[in-house]
Amino acid sequence: MRRIAWAVVMVVSVFVLTSCSDSKAPPGAASAFDPFAAGSGSASAGPVSAPAALAVGDCFNSDQFAPGLSIDPHGLHLIPCDELHQHQVYAVDGNAEASGVPFPGDEPLRAFADEVCLAAFERAIGVAYLQSTLDFATIKPDAAAWKAGDRAVICAVHDVEFNELQGTRLATTTTSLSSESG
Repeated sequence: MRRIAWAVVMVVSVFVLTSCSDSKAPPGAASAFDPFAAGSGSASAGPVSAPAALAVGDCFNSDQFAPGLSIDPHGLHLIPCDELHQHQVYAVDGNAEASGVPFPGDEPLRAFADEVCLAAFERAIGVAYLQSTLDFATIKPDAAAWKAGDRAVICAVHDVEFNELQGTRLATTTTSLSSESG
């Protein structure tokens, strides 16, 4: 009986953890692209110094990316979009808060980033999020970056099954946002 109860707890835990993801779980078999492997994907062109260097339309790979988590802003590598890549930036929100505003916390900032990226998805990609074979992930400042003045939320699209992309996925290249636009 104790083993059955433990198995139920484990199954429920896995379900709760995967259902709280900002990335859809990959359906079906694993692809050649492993988002959990460090340095996965095509050869990289050198690290990006800071997320602020990313703009709408940029394609990149990340050394560390896991569904449900924000993309780690360290270890990003710009890739020409005509080459195989993991992600493409489709929206940037400057979220220009006054410099004295305290860090809101990881969870509120994650919720804000998810809201911004979901709202921009259809306009930028040209298809509704739920009808798309693409998903999004966010890059957002942590407490240290916030303290240094970084307020940017960056939205990046990736394949729902974590296959590498080639070419642009953007329907428009004018999806820079500002907090005043709503």
